[in-house]
Amino acid sequence: MRLQHRIALVLAAVVVATGFAAVGPSTTANAAAPTTGRYTPLDTTRVWSGAVGTTARVVTIAGSAGVPSTATAVVVNVEVEKPTAAGYVRVTPRGVDARVATQEFSARQTISNLATVRLAKGGIQVKLSAGSGTVYLDVSGYYGNGSGATYTPLDAVRVFQKKVGTSAVRVPLAGRGGIPSNATAVAVNTEVGTPTSDGYVRVTPAGKDAVVAAQVFTRGTTISNLVIVKLNGGAAQVKVSRGTATIFMDVAGYYANTSSGSVFVPMDTVRAYAGPVTTTARTVRLTGTAGVPGTATAVVANAETERTTAAGYLRLTPSGQDAQVATQVFGARQAVSNLVMSKVVGSSTDRRVQVKVSRGSAVLDLDVAGYFVDGSSGTGFGADVSWPQCGKALPTGAAFGVVGANGNLVNESNPCIAAQQTWAAGSAGGTNQPKAQLYMLAANPGKRASVWPKTNLDPAGKTVTNPYNKCTGGYDAGCSYMYGYARAYEAAHTRSVATPAAFRWWIDVETAPGDNGPTWLKSTDASNYAAQNRADVEGMVAALRASGIKTIGIYSTKYQFSQIMGSVTTGPLRGLPSWIAVGENGAAAAQAACSAGGLTTGSQVAMTQFVKSNQDYNVSCV
Repeated sequence: MRLQHRIALVLAAVVVATGFAAVGPSTTANAAAPTTGRYTPLDTTRVWSGAVGTTARVVTIAGSAGVPSTATAVVVNVEVEKPTAAGYVRVTPRGVDARVATQEFSARQTISNLATVRLAKGGIQVKLSAGSGTVYLDVSGYYGNGSGATYTPLDAVRVFQKKVGTSAVRVPLAGRGGIPSNATAVAVNTEVGTPTSDGYVRVTPAGKDAVVAAQVFTRGTTISNLVIVKLNGGAAQVKVSRGTATIFMDVAGYYANTSSGSVFVPMDTVRAYAGPVTTTARTVRLTGTAGVPGTATAVVANAETERTTAAGYLRLTPSGQDAQVATQVFGARQAVSNLVMSKVVGSSTDRRVQVKVSRGSAVLDLDVAGYFVDGSSGTGFGADVSWPQCGKALPTGAAFGVVGANGNLVNESNPCIAAQQTWAAGSAGGTNQPKAQLYMLAANPGKRASVWPKTNLDPAGKTVTNPYNKCTGGYDAGCSYMYGYARAYEAAHTRSVATPAAFRWWIDVETAPGDNGPTWLKSTDASNYAAQNRADVEGMVAALRASGIKTIGIYSTKYQFSQIMGSVTTGPLRGLPSWIAVGENGAAAAQAACSAGGLTTGSQVAMTQFVKSNQDYNVSCV
């Protein structure tokens, strides 16, 4: 819709539709997962090291350490060595300085944390909040298009517990905790318990003794870190650099070269939750917020526990799964972070994780860096197209599609309507939205119209019951009603729309600069301009209903709708479903608009729209 050129523009790439129907969480996709967002594990390799301060350092990763130029995201272990001041490290996509922390540290404390980061122009950036330190980045895999593995999230289960020293210990993982024999890599939370010396732990593929650290620890201090490790012969291996420690491994999920799992959609890190956590489990909604669609199977998030009142540990598990595993161990009055890859459980619009601490209370911050979706709903979002997309590649993986019946003006046709209706009918589904929908432009030009009605006859010559009495050619509510009626009749009968009564229709109420697009009566045209505009749209609704169309809604922004229509509290427009545009403010803003109220009194927001890279995408709200 043209709103994308004025209110904003926002998501190209392959993102998929939020849900309407109660699509239960699953570990196996209902359809083949797309090729984008698949994972390729690597032997952990140091890709960069250097001094970092409070000014962002850009690190180009694509093209190094086995990461191709086409990669969309990377998995990197981030180690900060001997920082000069207490603070935190931020690792974000290149050029994106999000206000989130990857890991906290004290002065002179060396610490690590795993991060999954979207690549922007092939790179990421890293900075400290205070002081300076040496940062090491070790790559263990990447996400990209084409071949690669899909991910299957699991309920957190302990798969290894053993005292480990400086000699590598083989860790068989295939066949344990739900990990199949064909798994190529696993995500395991690795806890180092009561180490006898300062040192670091290495978790690598079996037989691969890479010189990299998964986590740095101090004597007697228990600490955790998520590790995504490539499997060799179904196994990994673990060792510590000095002394001994008890190593605990809790599986979060696995990767396999199949089409039955989920694929990863990276995003700029967004805070999804900030709030208290106690010894009583509470659920945290992670879909339908922060840009995560309701069809997500799992999320990747940095979990920061701060303001802890007692020493203990954090448990973050799928909702309803209170497994006896620790996500992160912390001390009293300590802030510490851990990457989590958790399955989300619930309905298609409200899937959750569960959080609690073992002792005392704390504040938990959850910053989402991406999510997984399977093949049953494509990207997780819908998309809409019209005449501007003629001759262009249409969005792939949309859960549902909305097609415009008009060209640039209300009295023009979309020359690509047939092909675009076929595209919409082939949507992935997986939500409660109809897979294919239509919209038509609305306008009320008054004296600027090239053709203006003079009777109550529709374009087929049939007399229309006009609630504003007889239209005699005047620029009033009666003829505004008939003008809208005629344009909607044409949309349903003369714009080459196949089976118009089989679809939900939306009436697009938006302004346009100058003569470029729909024209509406303004205060300079008539004192009752808003009432005449309302009559016009009421006529459109009547014509669509007379054409057998049962479900009709209105598309606009709240600002533009009020400028054109005024306040709608009564009449046939009251309570019609709303489709709200937020422009290029992103998926999270579109999700927030779901609960911000409709365009008319009594209206429910059925879906919202955001724009990315000149393409409209839609969130299902109901």
